Amino acid sequence: MNDIVQIKKLQKIFCKGNICIANNINLSIQEGEIFTILGKSGSGKTTFLRMIAGLETPDDGEIIIDNNTVFSKNKNLEPKDREVAVVFQNYALLPHLTIASNITFGSKASKKDLDEVLEKTKLKGQENKFPHELSGGQQQRVALARAIINKPKILLLDEPLSNIDTELRSHLRVELKEMIKAFNITALFITHDKEDAFYLSDRIAIMHGGNILQVGTAKEIYHHPNDLYCANFLGKMTQIETNSYIRPEHIEICLDGEFEAIIKEITFYGSFYEILIISNKKELLVHSFDDNLKIGQKIKYKFNGEILKF
Repeated sequence: MNDIVQIKKLQKIFCKGNICIANNINLSIQEGEIFTILGKSGSGKTTFLRMIAGLETPDDGEIIIDNNTVFSKNKNLEPKDREVAVVFQNYALLPHLTIASNITFGSKASKKDLDEVLEKTKLKGQENKFPHELSGGQQQRVALARAIINKPKILLLDEPLSNIDTELRSHLRVELKEMIKAFNITALFITHDKEDAFYLSDRIAIMHGGNILQVGTAKEIYHHPNDLYCANFLGKMTQIETNSYIRPEHIEICLDGEFEAIIKEITFYGSFYEILIISNKKELLVHSFDDNLKIGQKIKYKFNGEILKF
């Protein structure tokens, strides 16, 4: 696949406290993929997106979009000249305009383009309504339709699911992925939510303190984290020996277990139980589906997954 976006030695330092928000970042985003920057608040991910969009100016490095350098030491194209589109957290829909007018606002799109976008975003028949007459999911589709009607080289999504309740969020996550793939568009998704990242992404980059710590598929970064920070950020672990850790789902309570333990706590999470056991004075977290376990019970367990070493 071709690289639609290439980031080379990108750097941004905020003067206040001399904070490095992008530290010599090298990254590439392939044509047609959904690429996610996953990181906690303050990690630098939104500033990174804004630099690609042309809304923030880097201090150094290069940004190349579809073989066109949009930022370098001697060049800095305006946002309108970068062939990118941004969907923000609040969708930024204009309440006094119809859905059709919102989608085509600031665009030179034809009636044919509008009809195609309405069809693919399942908004056909809603074009004469106003934003307040639509559901949250429909409003998301309007924001996406407006972003893609001009056929940008890359779609930039700045945590569009962050302000939505859990039940609706799961539904919108599915719709968002379906629509992006339907248009075969390249997307950069910014989020702090691991579930959003794992569901939506072809590849994920973990960002922390302005640095990209690891890039890979969801499976790659979860099962083979580069360091202890990435491992802890992606899921719970317990330490079993010096520099050795294991995830709760990789400990199995069973009759033929190699080790003995006593159950200290049981927490019900709906689809599984999280069990805190004590073995040789060490506390271990275990995930189980067994309804019959009780606090104080003596059990046996074994390891049935990879032990992570850092």
